[in-house]
Amino acid sequence: IIPFAGLKEGEHEYDFEIGKAFFEEYSSLEIRTGAVQAHVLLIKKNNFLELEVSLDGYLEIQCDRCLDYFEFPLDFEGVLFVKFKETPEDPDDNVIYLHPSEDILDMTQYFVDSIGLSIPIQKVHPENEDGSEGCDQEMLSRIDELSHKESSGGNTTDPRWEKLKDLLNEGNKNE
Repeated sequence: IIPFAGLKEGEHEYDFEIGKAFFEEYSSLEIRTGAVQAHVLLIKKNNFLELEVSLDGYLEIQCDRCLDYFEFPLDFEGVLFVKFKETPEDPDDNVIYLHPSEDILDMTQYFVDSIGLSIPIQKVHPENEDGSEGCDQEMLSRIDELSHKESSGGNTTDPRWEKLKDLLNEGNKNE
């Protein structure tokens, strides 16, 4: 929360620490834990606010390949504008509207959105320093073993599907 009422025009700095409690509350981010330093430079102008936001730290996220957790480095830079209007418009990507009587700015949703958009779609361990695969090798070998069994293990089709195929074939013969 940034209380901006009563601030003089110019620059004002705020620092926030985002940690485990934050990620537990916003479990939709699928982050087990993390340590993020949020720095906000608020530039108060006559009729709007400009905020330069930087997020720096790490997130502990789950690898899509081996299901093990790893530390993902977070480095985000963004700019947010706050405009004041009696009848707010729909928010834009980097513009939010507040009623002129508002005197605080809650940055929580902006932090949630910025962190969420910083996480890649495919979350995979980075390579080790020696260039080797960063994923859990035991899990990868187990996945490989099971996928080979399925592909060479003979008929893995559910027998119920075979009955349905027979019915479909009979229906095609009658037409």
